[in-house]
Amino acid sequence: MAGGGAERVVSNLLNNLSRENRELFLVVLEDKFYYQIPNDVKIINLRAKFFGFFKFKKIIKENQINLVFSFLGRSNYTNILAKLFGSGHKVYINERVNPLEMHRALNLKAILNRFLLRKLYKKADLIFCNSLGIRDSLNKNFNIGLNKIKVIYNPIDIEKIQNLCHNNLESEYQEIFRHPVIINIGRLTKQKGQEYLIRAFKIIRGPTSAISQRSDLSKAKLVILGEGELENELRELTKSLGLKNDVFFLGWQKNPFKFLARAKVFVLSSLWEGLPNTLIEALACGVPAVSTDCSSGPNEIIENNKTGILVPVKNEQTLAQAIVKLLNNPSFSQELAQKGKNRAEDFSVRNIINQYERIIQ
Repeated sequence: MAGGGAERVVSNLLNNLSRENRELFLVVLEDKFYYQIPNDVKIINLRAKFFGFFKFKKIIKENQINLVFSFLGRSNYTNILAKLFGSGHKVYINERVNPLEMHRALNLKAILNRFLLRKLYKKADLIFCNSLGIRDSLNKNFNIGLNKIKVIYNPIDIEKIQNLCHNNLESEYQEIFRHPVIINIGRLTKQKGQEYLIRAFKIIRGPTSAISQRSDLSKAKLVILGEGELENELRELTKSLGLKNDVFFLGWQKNPFKFLARAKVFVLSSLWEGLPNTLIEALACGVPAVSTDCSSGPNEIIENNKTGILVPVKNEQTLAQAIVKLLNNPSFSQELAQKGKNRAEDFSVRNIINQYERIIQ
C-alpha cells in the first residue's frame, strides 16, 4: 500500500464497498501503508520474499475467504497459484498497466513475466482492467478471451479531492507557487517520462517567440511530486540544463491536491499507462491538463482540445507547445479546466463502486 495508483484504487474500494454479509481482509506483500485503511479491515502481511502462494493458500483456508481481488503482477500470480494448488477460492485479478509495454524488454525478468502472463492469467475467473487499451492488449498479445475480461475505470473520490484542494500550503512551498507552476505527479521511473517533461520545460524557459507572448513564463516553475529510482538521474538532468533552481522535487505528498489546485497546468508525460489516476484527479481539481497520448488510458479520459490536450509520446517540442498554449491563453485554459472537471465526475467512487458491487454480489 505504498504510494501509487493501484494502491489508491484498493484504498477506495476498501473504504466504499458494502459491508452487508461481507467481511474484508487486506493481504499485503510489503509492510508499507501510505493510504488510509478502514479500521474494520483485517490486515495480514504475507511476509514472503517470492510469490508465497502456499502461505497465501493457508491464509485463505484459515479465514474462510471465498473471493480474492488481487492487484499488480506479483499479487496476481500469487492469487492464481494459490487456487491452482487447492485453496478453492474465486480468483479476480486486476491488471492496471499495459502488460506488453511493461514487459517489453529482453531481460530475464521481462521474459518470465510474459511467460507467467500467458500461462496464468487465463486461469483466473475474471480479469479486471482499467482501460479498453489494456483489455485489447491482453486479448491480442496474451491470447486471453474477451469474455474473461471486464473493464471498470478507476474509482476517484471526487468530493474528498475537492475538499483537500483547499488545505493550506506550507510556508516552505508558498514562494514556488507565486510563479506559474507546471506540475507532474507520479513515480520517478522510466514509465512516467519525466525526462521528456524536464526537457520540454527547458524549451518553455528558452527565448522563443511562443514564450515571448507572456514574459512571466520566464519565471515559470516545474514541480514534480513522487519518489522513485530515477530521482538522482532527473536531478542531474535539471542541473545539466541549467534548471536546478526552477525544478522542484517535492517527493511523495500525503495531500498532493493542495499542490495541484495551485498549479496552472498539470502534465502527464508517461510512455505507457493503464488509466492514470493523477490525470483524472487533476481534472477534478479544476486544473487544465496536457497528457501524452500513450498506449492506454489518456485518450479514454481526455477529448483532445475539449477536456485537455493530447500530445505524442517522447515529443518534447510538441509537449512544450501544448503547455505554452494553455499558459498563454487563460480563456482557453479556463474552458478546458471546466469541461475537464465535469468529465472527472464520470469516474466518481459512487459510479465505479456500483459496477464492482453488481459483479461480486
